[in-house]
Amino acid sequence: VEDYNINWFYACLAATSKHVMSGVNDEKGLKDVIEMASMIAGGLDKLKERPFISLTACFAISPLKLCTQSTRIMQEANRNLIPVALSSAPMAGSTSPLTMAGTLAQLHAEQLAGITICQLTRAGAPVLYGGIPGMANLKTMGYSGGAVEFGMMNAAIHQLSNHIQVPNYNSAGLTDSKLPDAQAGYEKAFSALLASMGGSNYIHHSAGMLESMLTIAHEQFVIDDEIIGNCCKVLKGIDVDAEHLALEVIDSVGPGGNFITDPHTMTHLRTEYYYGNGVTDRKSREKWEKDGCIDTRQRALDIAKKLLESPKPSYIPEKIDKAIRKKFNILLEI
Repeated sequence: VEDYNINWFYACLAATSKHVMSGVNDEKGLKDVIEMASMIAGGLDKLKERPFISLTACFAISPLKLCTQSTRIMQEANRNLIPVALSSAPMAGSTSPLTMAGTLAQLHAEQLAGITICQLTRAGAPVLYGGIPGMANLKTMGYSGGAVEFGMMNAAIHQLSNHIQVPNYNSAGLTDSKLPDAQAGYEKAFSALLASMGGSNYIHHSAGMLESMLTIAHEQFVIDDEIIGNCCKVLKGIDVDAEHLALEVIDSVGPGGNFITDPHTMTHLRTEYYYGNGVTDRKSREKWEKDGCIDTRQRALDIAKKLLESPKPSYIPEKIDKAIRKKFNILLEI
């Protein structure tokens, strides 16, 4: 348990060059993570200038109560200019009013309190409005992450954060399904598209998770990557300019012609439409049957296996990695 935080962040930083956000258990865990990240960055000042780690601080215990330990962790991050997502996760009908508007009103009050604490701790501390509203399944009193209302409330979060001009993070891509099936597909697609079209700045929980965050599946990551890719395509919108309107091309092809071999088609063949990561099937039925009638989950599982079997580069330079392992009890062998 003592080495949990440092190993969690180490595993992520060794496996990706992207930004890493997570939580920590205590202030010592945060200090260790900041020290390790500073070693990778080339010093604490450089890390502060361009932080590639950030913290999820579950500072709020809904309704309207502060978590002492998480608030202290949040403030320590503030002092070191590590960006903090102010996680507040009320469940409609359980820890917030049953109505969506009531849940959002309570959450907004919790967020304003968290932002105030951060700025009193260190003026200008980088924060994200971290509202992640959910809803309770009143039949079981469990968490319901796949409901369309979950997506609606998380889409509304950006409007609340934008009102006070603070960037936000929230949730999308959750499902109550226990395996990668049709239910998982439509529940995830609804919330992912709602949050992205709502304007959210940072969306987490968006890939791999099943059973309202109790389970993950490797193949679900692949399917969710496809869903997210489609959301990104929707956000890009439709380009409307002389080149894309193609009026001259329409005129040159003329009535009854076709555009299959036209140079304009060749120019935009690979850029106009989203072709995905390979998990979506658009073959003819005959070709699909000939290839074994493989469904989405199996195609995703095949892709996931290939990715897991591929070489794993380490993104931490060898010299720095040795120094980190000398200072901390790193359990992961690369």
